[in-house]
Amino acid sequence: MKIHENLLNRLATDYGFLDIPGISFRILRFLFHETLWNLCYPHPVRQHQRKKRATIVDVAAKAAVSLGTASRVMNNRRDVDPELRRRVTEAARTLSYVRAERGRRPSHETCPIISFVLSNREFLHPMHARMLQGAEQYCEEHGYFVVFKRLDYTAETPVLELKLPALLREHGIADCLILAGTNYPNLIEATEAAGVPYVLYGNNLVGTAPHRGVDQARSDDRTGAVEAVRYLVRLGHKRICFIGDISQPWFSSRHQAYLAVIAEAGLEPIAQVVGLAPDSFQNGFTSTEAILRRGLRPTAIFAASDHIALGVWEQLRRSGLRVPEDCSLIGFDDIPDSRLTNPPLTTVHNPFLELGRELARLAIEKTRTPCAAIPEVLLPTEFMMRGTTWPCLEACQVG
Repeated sequence: MKIHENLLNRLATDYGFLDIPGISFRILRFLFHETLWNLCYPHPVRQHQRKKRATIVDVAAKAAVSLGTASRVMNNRRDVDPELRRRVTEAARTLSYVRAERGRRPSHETCPIISFVLSNREFLHPMHARMLQGAEQYCEEHGYFVVFKRLDYTAETPVLELKLPALLREHGIADCLILAGTNYPNLIEATEAAGVPYVLYGNNLVGTAPHRGVDQARSDDRTGAVEAVRYLVRLGHKRICFIGDISQPWFSSRHQAYLAVIAEAGLEPIAQVVGLAPDSFQNGFTSTEAILRRGLRPTAIFAASDHIALGVWEQLRRSGLRVPEDCSLIGFDDIPDSRLTNPPLTTVHNPFLELGRELARLAIEKTRTPCAAIPEVLLPTEFMMRGTTWPCLEACQVG
């Protein structure tokens, strides 16, 4: 049936179709036929209609709370009474409520997505690569996708100016964030303000966590450092040196463990705790030079990381000191290079792969109960006794 153009334009005006920018006559004709079909064949004869999705209004009504309270609960705000939170969460679960936020169209047919956000760090660093590998492994095993995104920001950036990565902000593709790398409290505040569920790699947070003991995974660095320094004490070493920039909290915690063991053994601490170079290897190299120039002659060095330890080793070699005969050396992290040296580096194994898997597990749990605070996971480290430690020759000669 031929549609007269004047009649079509009149109908388009009545239905408001002409208000749509860039609409063509062909599209107008299609919309007219759709409208005519709906008028002639009401909804009862139309099949395969989707069941109406529950909205936040439905959740609020079922939980008998205000719309504002329901919204705060579903956006993971913490300033909600526990009983009200329980009612809203239960109502959402009963109604199979799924949030449609930040332009994302939810669908039970799409695979849930975890976003691994690496802040202020290089992706090529072995520890972060292993963590991402662990997270990806776990998510694949449980039917989740992982999206990787880098983010650079500073601790001084105001929360209102700190934006989540554009990929997340504009498309809303993350069901939960894994905040890895080096992070500051302002990113956590911005993430909470955006209503995005998250879990945190706790070892590398610079500053105080807003919610300590929950929604994070970390390794037990302190116990690993204590075990390493106590081993040097048992080998008879009296002049044990620590090298690491304690402005970085993960090195500071290892330094505190070192101090505790030194005090326990009645020894005097020797340390270079101010960074002398931005690169870890170079910092180990330069810090060892500074120690030797001060006339200090440690018989053992506990380096705050393997990269620092490799720099220490190179400086000792250039200074004519042998490892381990003249100076024992222990690192921390157990990066792949630590096993390739000759002799292999004694170190503390950090379970980065397992940390990635645990962060993914917590993130998946968070997608299912976004309002619940999940207790933190603390993974043990392991002392790796290899070839760079030896009984103190001075102690043996005195004995």
